[in-house]
Amino acid sequence: MAQRFGGKYSPGAGKPTGEGLASPTPPANRFRGQSASSVDVRALAMFVFPTPLLFAALGAVGDNAIRMASFLLAYAVLMFGAFLLREGQKAHAAYDARSIAKAPAFPRKVCAAVLAGCGVFLATWMAAPPTAGNALIQAAALGGNLINALLFGALTTGAHLMAFGIDPMKNKGVEDANIHQAELDRVTEALDKAEAKLKSIEDLAHKLRDREIDTKVGALNATVRQMIKLVEEDPRDLSRARRYLGVYLKGAEDATRKYATNAERLNDPKLRDDYLALLTDLEAGFQRGKDSLLVDDRADLEVEIEVLRERLEQEGA
Repeated sequence: MAQRFGGKYSPGAGKPTGEGLASPTPPANRFRGQSASSVDVRALAMFVFPTPLLFAALGAVGDNAIRMASFLLAYAVLMFGAFLLREGQKAHAAYDARSIAKAPAFPRKVCAAVLAGCGVFLATWMAAPPTAGNALIQAAALGGNLINALLFGALTTGAHLMAFGIDPMKNKGVEDANIHQAELDRVTEALDKAEAKLKSIEDLAHKLRDREIDTKVGALNATVRQMIKLVEEDPRDLSRARRYLGVYLKGAEDATRKYATNAERLNDPKLRDDYLALLTDLEAGFQRGKDSLLVDDRADLEVEIEVLRERLEQEGA
């Protein structure tokens, strides 16, 4: 008969052989709802492509000050366009990740395409060598260069839009959720602030270089993101989850910041244990609060709110 082997870290550890081994509740997936990257490699390459313009500007130092300044201006325009493209892709990724979201207020990707066209226009126009001859020939050559530069700039703008697309132009999920603009603003603002707090907690924990803390924070944030997802699916839950996503998440952020500030200076194992216990309690509290939202149990939710409030007060967060 086959014999089951297990150890300290095996599922069902601590039970005698032969007993029914109940599957433990799997921990929250800390990567659920997160994309690997919100910016693709092509967008990052846009920071590299304008580099030859710097060499062109250096080559024009002793030749023509206007050409040198134009090359530098074209480089600056293209780099600013690359920055806007990166920020636009991040905003688009955040928009796609939400069930309910407002369209970005500023069309970064469209502006990046226009700036790319302007940069190529300047670079193409200035790259043409000066034409010898009388004034009429030079004017004709200048006009031809201008037309070529305009065509290259227009093609660049079109290619940029085809490659990277445009920004979202309308609010998402508003009709399905049947909510008004004012309520949409409140929901998106609350969720954006919650995501910012989660990012701050993750960054602070990562700087500690402590794998166990990093894992605990990841599990807590995964649970919070599940609560955020519930609010996205039914914005009416925001009034019940607001204290979780606002006050108590801010308390978790403050506690993490205090621990990160004092951990290296004090080097106190008890301080670390207390912080790990706080993370465990917060994760359990958020998990129960999320479950209360699922079953629409207001009484249970109020109890969990009180428990979290007392726990954070004990930590002085």
